[in-house]
Amino acid sequence: MDLADQILWRVGHIRDPIGFPPRASYEWSHRFDDRERRWRTVYCAWTPETALREVLADLRPNAATLARFLRRYGPDAAAELATQPITRAWRRSSVLAPVHVVLLDGAQVLDLTDPHEVRRLETSHSELLVAHGLGRLDLHEITTRRREVTQAIATRAYDEEHVGVVRYPSSIDLAGTPCYALIEGRAKLELAGDLVPLTDPPPAPLEHVAAGWNMALQAAPAVVRRRARR
Repeated sequence: MDLADQILWRVGHIRDPIGFPPRASYEWSHRFDDRERRWRTVYCAWTPETALREVLADLRPNAATLARFLRRYGPDAAAELATQPITRAWRRSSVLAPVHVVLLDGAQVLDLTDPHEVRRLETSHSELLVAHGLGRLDLHEITTRRREVTQAIATRAYDEEHVGVVRYPSSIDLAGTPCYALIEGRAKLELAGDLVPLTDPPPAPLEHVAAGWNMALQAAPAVVRRRARR
């Protein structure tokens, strides 16, 4: 299926769920941001569950916390380890958006889920990999901790290959489900259906992700906006 025909999913702010983040508050810390700060990136994923996992991953206990807990209470207590709750404020301010990716001005897709493409990049970026102590372009490694490597790859692909979208495997989803980074000015998102609120009752993808990571969902009744009296 052509990328333009595929329905993908994004977790976005309710005010502008498919737009690029505001430049005034942009931190330039995303996986495939421009090293020279010329363009921003916006992200989506193959499934709603993967989109949610990518956003909520930082609320899980880290490895050090988990190891200390298991040493003290034993492996059978792992399910009792508390996580940060998925807050009422976040649920009210965020939505799931079904989207299409639109490539602009003949932009290309850099597919980091393709082993042949990864091998090509290993050759062209060999000095970069050596400088960061990497023998191979390990996508799990660089998409979790080596942002300077992914940003360098994206910047060069933008300048030399007219890339507008980077397809890469999720480092959070165990299945390595594809995710997409869209480059400002080369690609954009368009809505492919109705927005899915994350308020109560929680949609099935949010319930599934929360249950799998033992996360509590704070109650989040939908906000009903009253009309001003005349």
